[in-house]
Amino acid sequence: MGNPLSESLAAGDREAFAALYDRLAQRLFATARTMLASATEAEDVVHDLFVELARIRHRLPGIADLDGYLFTMLRHAVGRRLKRRSLGRRTIDRLGRERADADGFETRLPGMPDEKLAGAVAALPPTQREVIALKIDGGLTFAEIAAVIGTSANTAASRYRYAIEKLRAALVPDEVSR
Repeated sequence: MGNPLSESLAAGDREAFAALYDRLAQRLFATARTMLASATEAEDVVHDLFVELARIRHRLPGIADLDGYLFTMLRHAVGRRLKRRSLGRRTIDRLGRERADADGFETRLPGMPDEKLAGAVAALPPTQREVIALKIDGGLTFAEIAAVIGTSANTAASRYRYAIEKLRAALVPDEVSR
């Protein structure tokens, strides 16, 4: 059984879309920004996500956990973006161009006050960066993260813990060696 907001969205209610956007857009953007390490790409992904949501609104009446559904859509959209980025890099490498010039990949998260933290987050493995983004920026629980990424809550929590350990080691090296 769906929820009332899902039903309103399925009916094409503009106010329902606006309410959903107002409620989730910032969390979705922050999550995408961390996962992609690019504010510009994150904006594009969130925009495209809401366009896609409007396009597939007929599927929404059966959705009980709309937030989880959107974060799952976001995860898939980010994955597609990263795949395109990767394919673009291989093509660029084949042509002998420099990756940084061609794809504009940022090595830090724009808008974050601490460039060292941003660099450390960007250096995490994608699976750990994804969990960090969903937990911190998305505000999801480990159970919700597990549902979004298709794993167990324990695996999500472990990835988060490993990521935090790596961030701590990168940012406070003296504390780790004690």
